[in-house]
Amino acid sequence: GTMCLNQTFSRQLEKWGLKWSYSTAFYPGESKFSKIFGKRIEEATLLNETHGGKFQITSYSFDVGYKEHTDCVLDSKYSHRDRYATFLVYLNDLGADGGGETEFPELGVNVKPREARALTWNNMNYETGKCEPKSIHRAGKVKHQVKKKYIIQRWYYLNNFYTLGTRTEEAPLPPRPAMTPKVSCDQYDFGSCRM
Repeated sequence: GTMCLNQTFSRQLEKWGLKWSYSTAFYPGESKFSKIFGKRIEEATLLNETHGGKFQITSYSFDVGYKEHTDCVLDSKYSHRDRYATFLVYLNDLGADGGGETEFPELGVNVKPREARALTWNNMNYETGKCEPKSIHRAGKVKHQVKKKYIIQRWYYLNNFYTLGTRTEEAPLPPRPAMTPKVSCDQYDFGSCRM
């Protein structure tokens, strides 16, 4: 069910000036930090640690953002395995005019990146288990010419399930040198891409 580009073509995409954010992930129990951080999130927000997924660190360069989206799936048949809440922390400042805000257009809320500022929000209506359309948000483009925007985020799911918070096996790919990046794109409405 995956679509992959070969390494040569992936490198050409970079040369053609296509822009994307860069992400990496680590999982609960893989480090002392993940255990401590997960517990602190639970204590501060009451989000259940056992319902947390991976921790994702993402960077955005100049003129890169992320399109409007919800962190849950609208009209999903599998809401019990959907992202109920999001916890996000900015890891650096971009300055007053550096861009990179987290924008909630339906709510009229824009949050500027500030080092150690944390956001948490519901993606789903807890009573109905349905994705909440008003949770739509986007990452505004970074306007700072030199600094990148860095965040760490974690999604919390409505219910715990067997593979939640565990690293899954990579899709079978042709042999590649170690540490070769791959591009992953959302497939709805000509989605945003991450490397």
